[in-house]
Amino acid sequence: MLLSGSILDRAPGRTYTTTLGFAELSLRAPLPRAATLTAWRSALPKDFALALRAPKNAVVSAKGPLRVDAAVEASLAWVLEAAQALEVRAVVFATPADLTPGGRSQDLLASYVERLPKVPNRHYVWAPRGVWEPEDTEPLCAKLGLSRAFDPLETPRPAGPFVYAELRALGHRKSFSQSALQDALEVIASEEYDEAFISVDAERGFDVAKRIMKIAAELGLADGSAIPSRERSPDGEGGDDDEHEREDDEDSDEDDEDDEDSEDEDDDET
Repeated sequence: MLLSGSILDRAPGRTYTTTLGFAELSLRAPLPRAATLTAWRSALPKDFALALRAPKNAVVSAKGPLRVDAAVEASLAWVLEAAQALEVRAVVFATPADLTPGGRSQDLLASYVERLPKVPNRHYVWAPRGVWEPEDTEPLCAKLGLSRAFDPLETPRPAGPFVYAELRALGHRKSFSQSALQDALEVIASEEYDEAFISVDAERGFDVAKRIMKIAAELGLADGSAIPSRERSPDGEGGDDDEHEREDDEDSDEDDEDDEDSEDEDDDET
């Protein structure tokens, strides 16, 4: 199973859930209570998959990342309660760049992970920022029972049947061409998988996620199959076609995104 979705700060609306099967929730203060989140979950299709991104204050205290104090304890308690209410498939913890590789950081991470209850069908996904390399994170994740979030346009896919990919339109990367999305899917499907989630953090993440699912369907990736890497065109060949196709897709999706926004607003009002 491969699903793509965007990062949302509220429950997805009807247009979203009839188009895509996954969303990552990154909720803002004031954080919803468990009863509200349970109602959100009940309103979603039964097979709709959610991930929950932990707020920064559930990971970083006044003393630094993964140094747990009372404030972090309280925020982490909310995360775990919310994860239960939403029946999430994954809880994502992003650590900032000032948590650098080394024995002390590994000890802090291990101590933090001990606070996370094992729940059937729930994965804990670590999203390290900064200078962490796959050779640093792979053995650590295997030891601690974590999955590593990764950018398929920057790093190889981690080993294992569960895949959590992040596509972030940050810095020099403002958008995603058709060829870039296909490259990302090839990395994700470089070997077989049971579940693969692609979280899109971009201004038009809904549109990008739709394009990803369209390409995935064309490549036959919905069942977890691996695909061989395609032969890439030499530099300068096919680039204009890719760019035009991307622009055409974005234009054709604009009305859908407007519908999504308006229906989400209606849902909030009701």
